[in-house]
Amino acid sequence: MVSKSSPADASGENRLSLIQDPNTTEPAPAAIPPEPDDHGPVGLETISPSRAGDFKQCPLLFRFRAIDRLPEPVTPALARGTTAHLALERLFDLDAAERTPERLFDLFRQEWTKLRLTDEYANLFADREEERQWGIDSLRVVANYLEMEDPTGFDPVEREMMISEDLGKVVVRGILDRLDETPDGKLVIVDYKTGSGPPERYAIPAFFALKTYAMLVRRRLGRTPVELRLLYLGSSSVYSIEVDHNTIEGVERHILALVDAIRNALANDHFPPRPSVLCRWCAFQHLCPEGQAYAKPEPALPLVEPEPPSATKTNETLA
Repeated sequence: MVSKSSPADASGENRLSLIQDPNTTEPAPAAIPPEPDDHGPVGLETISPSRAGDFKQCPLLFRFRAIDRLPEPVTPALARGTTAHLALERLFDLDAAERTPERLFDLFRQEWTKLRLTDEYANLFADREEERQWGIDSLRVVANYLEMEDPTGFDPVEREMMISEDLGKVVVRGILDRLDETPDGKLVIVDYKTGSGPPERYAIPAFFALKTYAMLVRRRLGRTPVELRLLYLGSSSVYSIEVDHNTIEGVERHILALVDAIRNALANDHFPPRPSVLCRWCAFQHLCPEGQAYAKPEPALPLVEPEPPSATKTNETLA
């Protein structure tokens, strides 16, 4: 069962008064190494939790991303997510007392200043005003994080943890946002999302990748995480589920079954679409007629205006 909470905003107005123009003039960063998701399947020697989730969601989506390597548009939402992840990672480099709203906002500005000079993000905005408004909106989203957790009260065990484990059939690897340890020594996996939380009926599939990371953590550390948390900064929503040994065993079997299915799809070049409500947000919708059809909004019922009283009366008379 998914547990959802939405912390009340106790001091958001004060934090938002700290928001300023995110643009500065720091030099561009060094080249960023590719993440594990950038490695393709070829013979499927390796797979990431994200790509496994793609195949589970829609085999055609998996093909577009992992085999065809089709480019996806860089969007303001993607820029916000990347920048926020970098800022939140650096926040915990600071001493606990320094993890203030001001410092978090400064870290966001610093990270965006570097990213905006890279080829990927250089032409994202039409003009400075559009970028400035994006920065203000982004800092509002980042401010929501401080409603959801008190970063001065704990130190994560790991941040941006690169983890890789050989399951025999395949190597599973990825980057985990954060691994925490509770005061009584239990492990908790945390993942940041800068969008808004989905309706609860759609929340369970969002935990698939985190369950896979829980399996990797248990293999690496010999300890089973007890809780998975999704922090949706866009809506200040925290979704969480409890996991145990049986959950992890089931996930490992599921991953191995997915690997068999992917290899079968590769052998037969068969990656059928699996239309769902998620098609509405798919970057490859223009390449998928099934997805286009599913994503179309249902036509509104035509409005039938009542006949004017005079016409009604005339008809009654003629009858």
